[in-house]
Amino acid sequence: MNLVKITFVLFLFSTNFYAQNDCKDAIIVCGNSGFQGLNANGPGEIVEYTPSDNSCFATENNSIWLKLSIKTSGTLGFILTPESHNIVVDFDFLVFGPNASCNSLGQSIRCSTTNPAAARLPDNTTGMTGEYFDTVEGPAERGNGFVKWLDVKAGESYFIVIDRFTGNSNFSLEWLGTATFDDPPSINVPSADAMNLEKSDFSGETNPELSFDLTQNTPTIIGSQNDVEVTYHTSSNDAILNLNAIENPADFKNTSSPQIVYARITNTKTKCYNWTSFNLKISDKLIFPNTKINICDNNDSNSTDGKTAFNLNEVTTGIFGNQSTKELTFKYYLTKNDAETDTNSLVSPFLNTIPYQQSIFLKAANSKTNVAIQEIQIIINTPPEITNTTLIQCDARKNTNSLVLFNLKEANASLTNNNSDLETLFFLTNDDAANNNNSLGTEYKNISNPQTLFVRVTNTKTKCYSISTLTLKTNVITESIYNLDAVCDDDGIEDGIHLFNLTNANIPLAASQTIKYYANEDDALLEKNAIETPASYSNQIPYNQDVYARIEEGNDCYGINTIKLLVNKLPNIEPDTVTNVCENLPLYKAHLKAGITDIASITDFTFKWYRDGINIPDEIASVLDVNQIGTYTVEITNKTNCTKTRTIEVTASNAASIKNIEVIDLLESDSNQITVNVSGKGDYEYSLNEPNGPFQESNTFSNLKPGFYEVYVNDKKNCGTVHKTAALVGAPKFFTPNADGYNDNWNLIGLDTSINKNAIIYIYDRFGKLLKQIGTSDTGWDGTFAGTPLPSDDYWYTIKLDDNREAKGHFSLKR
Repeated sequence: MNLVKITFVLFLFSTNFYAQNDCKDAIIVCGNSGFQGLNANGPGEIVEYTPSDNSCFATENNSIWLKLSIKTSGTLGFILTPESHNIVVDFDFLVFGPNASCNSLGQSIRCSTTNPAAARLPDNTTGMTGEYFDTVEGPAERGNGFVKWLDVKAGESYFIVIDRFTGNSNFSLEWLGTATFDDPPSINVPSADAMNLEKSDFSGETNPELSFDLTQNTPTIIGSQNDVEVTYHTSSNDAILNLNAIENPADFKNTSSPQIVYARITNTKTKCYNWTSFNLKISDKLIFPNTKINICDNNDSNSTDGKTAFNLNEVTTGIFGNQSTKELTFKYYLTKNDAETDTNSLVSPFLNTIPYQQSIFLKAANSKTNVAIQEIQIIINTPPEITNTTLIQCDARKNTNSLVLFNLKEANASLTNNNSDLETLFFLTNDDAANNNNSLGTEYKNISNPQTLFVRVTNTKTKCYSISTLTLKTNVITESIYNLDAVCDDDGIEDGIHLFNLTNANIPLAASQTIKYYANEDDALLEKNAIETPASYSNQIPYNQDVYARIEEGNDCYGINTIKLLVNKLPNIEPDTVTNVCENLPLYKAHLKAGITDIASITDFTFKWYRDGINIPDEIASVLDVNQIGTYTVEITNKTNCTKTRTIEVTASNAASIKNIEVIDLLESDSNQITVNVSGKGDYEYSLNEPNGPFQESNTFSNLKPGFYEVYVNDKKNCGTVHKTAALVGAPKFFTPNADGYNDNWNLIGLDTSINKNAIIYIYDRFGKLLKQIGTSDTGWDGTFAGTPLPSDDYWYTIKLDDNREAKGHFSLKR
C-alpha cells in the first residue's frame, strides 16, 4: 500500500524547539506538513497515564506531548525521523483517543517501544503507516518500529506523546494519510521589516530602556481574521508553548537593543496558532514618529477659513507622543533655510499663513547629538457644520405630564446631515459638551417641555467637533384607542396567542404621514423594535395585550395610538371518547355528555348535537341519550361566542354467545383445563363460579380439579353476562369402604350423565381380573367381589364415554 502524503498548509517550526511538557499543555498540531528540529528534554512534571494500562511503555524519559484535532475524516499516520542516524538513538510513542482527556487517558490505542539497536533494525525511524497491521509493539527487540495508522473522524481529538528513551538527537515529524487538521491562523506581513519598532534615546545611557507599544502591530498580524487573539513573548519557545505572555504589551520596556519580540496568534475556537517575530531598536539618531499633524479650526471666530492659532508645544506632543524628549530643545520655522540658519523662529501660538495645509520646520537638538531638521505638515480641518434641530415626541397617555422618553438617535440624521463620518454625544450643558463630560444616554426622558440639549458632533476621522443644540418638545395628544375584533383561541394551540392584522385597526393617516407598530409603549416612544409584519402579528401577552401605532410626519411624532388585542378562550371540555350501545338490549341507551369542565354555569353555554355530521333537531341540552351507533359530535359555544367540538364514537356491543366449551380432563393430575369459545361484537372477560367476578381476560382456565363449573362470560361494555355449566371428569385416587359415610364407594367425579348416559367403567385387580362394571346410574364400587370384601390394594380401571373417549388408570382401596 502506498503512503499518501498530505500537502496542505505548512505550519513548520524552522528552528529548534526544546521543551518538556505535559498533557495539559500539549502542543496543538495545526496544518499537515509536519515539524522539523524538534527536541524534548526531561519527562515533564507529572505522569498522566498508568503504566499498567499501557504495558509497552514504562515511563517518560525525554518527552513531548502533541494534541491533534481532526478537521476532515480519513487515515492518520506519521513518520518520525531522528536527525542523528546513530542506531542508539531510540524514540518511542503512545497515542491516546479518540477524545481522551488528560485526567482520563485510558489505554493507548497505538504504542511503539521497539529499541532499534536491540531489534537490529537498519535505521531508527518509527511511526504509524498503512503498511502494517499490528497496533502495539515492543519493548526492546520486539517489533520493527512501525504500527498501523488510524482511521479517524472529523471532530475527534488525539494525544501523542513522543519519548526519547536513549541517545540525544532532534527529530522531524512527517504526517501521513488523508485526514486533515485545523489550519493555523495566517500572518500576512507586508515585508520583513514592516513590524520592526524603533525609538530614539538621548539619555546617553549605555543600555537604555524605553517603552514600546507592541500592540500597534496587532492589527497587522490579525488582518481580517475573526476569532483570534494575539499575545507577545520574549522567546520563541514561550510563543510556541503559549507561556509567559508579556502582561502589558502596550508598555513594554526593552532589555536590550536590538531585541527580538515574538508574537503568537491563536484561534480561540480551534486553539491552532502561528507565530512570527519582529525587532525593537533604540537609535541614537533623532527619529520623528509622526510628521503630519491634524489641527481643528475651532480656536477663532471663523471655523471655516482653514486658519487657526495653535500651540507649538501641542504640535511637539503630537509628533513624539509619550516618548521622552526632556533632553531635547525644539524650535519651529517657516522655511528650512530659517531652520538651518536659526533665524525667524516661530512664536507660539502660531497662526498658519496658508489655509488648510501648511508646512513648518522643526529643529531638534541636544548637547550630545547632532541637530535634526524635519518638515512637519500642519493640516487644518474644518469642524462639522453646526446644525440645530428639534425632536418632537408624543404624550398620549391617560395621565399626561409632557415628560416622556426620547430616542435621541432619531435626531442624528439632521445633526450630521447623514454624514457617516460624524458621531454624536448628548449633554445637558454647553460646558459638558465642550469638555466631553457627563454625556447622556440615547434613551432620555426630558425634564421640561421644551428642553434644550447640547450635542457634540465629532468627525471620527479628523477628531474635530462642533456643538449643536437639540430641542426636545412633547405634543400632548388625546389618547386614542382602537379595538380589533376579538378572536377565539382556535388556531389549534390553546395558549392565548393568535395572529392579528394590525392594519385592520384602520387608523386614519394623512398622505404625508407614516405609521409603524410596536409591542409596547416604550418601544413606540423610542422607535425601536418595530413590528416587522403587522399584517400577521402574534400577540406576546396571552389573551389580552395592547400594541401601539406611532404616526410620524417627517421625523416628528404626530400620535401614538393604542390597539387592543383580545383572544377569547374556548370552552374547556373533556377529551374525545368512545362508548357503546347494546344490540341485545334495545332499551339500553348510551348517555353522552358535552363534557364541560369550566367552573361556570351551564347556562353560559349552548349546544348543538350531530350524528355522522347531520344535525339532530331539537337536541340542545348538554347531554344526549342514544341507542344507535355512529359518530356523535357536540358543538359547545360559550358566552364569548367561541366554539369547541367534542366527538364521541358510539359503537355496538352485545352479550356473548357461548358456542362451546372445550375441556381437557381424565388426567392423572389436577392439570385439567376449560376453554370457553364465544361469539359476539363485545369485548369479553371470563370467570368461573363467580357471576360478579373477578374476571380474567383469557378464555382458558387451567390447573382445575375434576367437578362441575359454572362458566360466566361478561361484556365489558355492560351489555350483559351469560353462563353455562362445564364438567371436568376425574377419577379419585383412593376410597375407604369402611361404612363411615365418607369415600365408601369409588366412582367418577364430574360425569355429566346428560351427555354420557351410556358411559361404562370397568374395574380390575392387579392380575387383570374384571371385578366390577359400573354404569351411569350406579352409585359406584363398594370394594367387594361376589359379596366378599377385597383387601387393601391397588386396582385398575378403564373408562369408556359416549363421545368415544377412553381413559385408564389405577386407584387404591384402603381399609
